[in-house]
Amino acid sequence: MTLTNTPTAGIAAPTGQQFRITAESEPGGHAVSAVITELGGTVRSLTVDGEPLIEEFPELGLPKHCEGEILIPWPNRVRDGRWSHAGKDLQLAINEPERCNAIHGLVKYRPHQVVRRSATELTLHVRIYPSDGYPFALDVETTYSVSAQGLKVTHALTNKSDQPAPAAIGSHPYIRVGATPMQDVSLTVNAASYVVVDERLNPVGTSPVSGTPMDLAAGPKVGWLQLDTAFLDLTPAPDGMYRHILEAPNGDTVEVWGDANYQYAQVYTTTSYPSGGHRTAVAVEPMTALPNAFNSGEGLRWLEPGEEWLSSWGISHHFSQAHGTQVRGEK
Repeated sequence: MTLTNTPTAGIAAPTGQQFRITAESEPGGHAVSAVITELGGTVRSLTVDGEPLIEEFPELGLPKHCEGEILIPWPNRVRDGRWSHAGKDLQLAINEPERCNAIHGLVKYRPHQVVRRSATELTLHVRIYPSDGYPFALDVETTYSVSAQGLKVTHALTNKSDQPAPAAIGSHPYIRVGATPMQDVSLTVNAASYVVVDERLNPVGTSPVSGTPMDLAAGPKVGWLQLDTAFLDLTPAPDGMYRHILEAPNGDTVEVWGDANYQYAQVYTTTSYPSGGHRTAVAVEPMTALPNAFNSGEGLRWLEPGEEWLSSWGISHHFSQAHGTQVRGEK
């Protein structure tokens, strides 16, 4: 089975090599396939029987909307890119200049190396080297595996510094439920509180979701939502996992899940996807820390020298027998 896609002859993909992993269909089951990019370890594509579970970006394009990116060593924003450590003021690169923030960590800019791979599994490695804004060495080994149930992503972070290093993890998939128009899909996030932000989308406090449009427990339609919002005080499932559900009108569902590390989630909705377009899209982002965690400490993990931290999140599907008859509108 081919594990890498070859870009158009003579043209290099901007995100480097394209690694495909596939779980073949069994009788009565579904075939699941994912494409991971060398640059950033980004999940560029995820399909079941050819139907999308995430928004994809072109092989010869870039994830201009952070599609499928891995967010390490922090998700979301660090206000002004500034934080303090050991009595020193540190400055991260400002990569959201319109709001003067540092956003979504460091690994999305870095090429990853293959550690091992098989038809259904791929492990990539990248090292974050010390810099002015993040004076720590952090090894990031990420394993992507597909099965008939969907995609599982496991991160192993190891502090290679001689001092404790701060870390947090997030991911940025835009979810699809096959070809169902996303404005018709219901989204359920069981959270008691949300983060209140200023005009630059930086946290200024938290508030209960009860009685507000931020209450997603009843599964409102995505088309009704206007969110770029972090949620906390999530309710875990009986197995201790955190699960966020998207359901199409015909009963098909896609679930974004995280293990006990993922006690926070960000939801972003837009009605103009891609930029200037006219489609509805929703990013459901499992996170281990809140926005601006380098300053607030909320959810931030400090790894001792040599310490390894393991966490897993994923995307699973539950398609009904009526899957093939679902509404097809947005292309």
